[in-house]
Amino acid sequence: MRITRKSVRRKSPAAPINAGAQTLHAYIAPVESCLIYASVRPNERPKSDLFISRRLIKILILAVMLFVLFSLFLRAGDVRSPGTEEAAALLSLDSAMPEAPPAGGAFVWYLGHCGFAVRTRNHLLIFDYQEKRDGQQSKSKPAQPSLSDGWVDPAEIAGLKVRVFVSHSHDDHFDPVIFGWREAVPDIGYYFGWRAAEDPSFHYLVGPRAELKTDGLEIATINSHHSGVPEVAWLVKADGLVIYHNGDCRPDDAISENDYLRTKTESIDLAFVFPVFEEGQKYTIQNLDFFGKFRVRAAFPMHGQAGNTRYLDFQKAMQACFPALPVHVPMAMGQKFIYEKGKIAK
Repeated sequence: MRITRKSVRRKSPAAPINAGAQTLHAYIAPVESCLIYASVRPNERPKSDLFISRRLIKILILAVMLFVLFSLFLRAGDVRSPGTEEAAALLSLDSAMPEAPPAGGAFVWYLGHCGFAVRTRNHLLIFDYQEKRDGQQSKSKPAQPSLSDGWVDPAEIAGLKVRVFVSHSHDDHFDPVIFGWREAVPDIGYYFGWRAAEDPSFHYLVGPRAELKTDGLEIATINSHHSGVPEVAWLVKADGLVIYHNGDCRPDDAISENDYLRTKTESIDLAFVFPVFEEGQKYTIQNLDFFGKFRVRAAFPMHGQAGNTRYLDFQKAMQACFPALPVHVPMAMGQKFIYEKGKIAK
């Protein structure tokens, strides 16, 4: 008996509900044909069909194997591998972190008034952060705070090595909100220019001329008193960079204090300074001596509002005295500056 197309009648399969069902039907069809053919007795088949029979048996075995493998594949697609949720959380955290700068470079964010964040290769340094005002303008917290808005969101920096510096206790330089960051940031350290608390894990550089080497940082301070409170200016070495943050520090003998800092370095990558340039002012004398003694690759005025004319006037005055001095004026909260190859990239 010869099997013909007419003698093999199959019911039309139901319309596939998805691509997986369509693929599955493609595997079942040849299996069904093989089973029908195999039901015919061998002695009833023509000799010419014996070879075809053997081939069909092989096809049958192969089809069954493919069907089993395909079924396992479909089941595997519905099973989540262990740790998927944890991996997704880590991925989300990584995407929230500010990216690392190139070796020898840094990212700088303006956080308002005297606040700056500096991301070096292995650290995030935060100076004089507070959430009250930018110059005389009150700060308004965005719906989703971030460095790009001039705000510190602990969740955004949770995976970084964070070091927080506070020059003195005035509320335009110090905000107790920084202590709450410890709940979200595992690797965080605090450095104060006065005895700010009794926590032994904090670092208190009360001076005069305090020095500290810790956690890959080298720190030196100069000291003064400002409106009745002790304060410092910070010189911090981190990941091959030298950073100076003046706070409100105005020593009685600024020239000798700059001479002391000169024993630590001859050049400074990033300098955050008080924007005073009027002749005869103590801050002016301090600034002129500072820029005369050190090779400063990028200077930033602070203690005013973003884009303030005071900042712009200071820029003009200092560059008139030191034509090669790059002075960069923050024009908006959260403005990001990229420091690479010894200068701020345009």
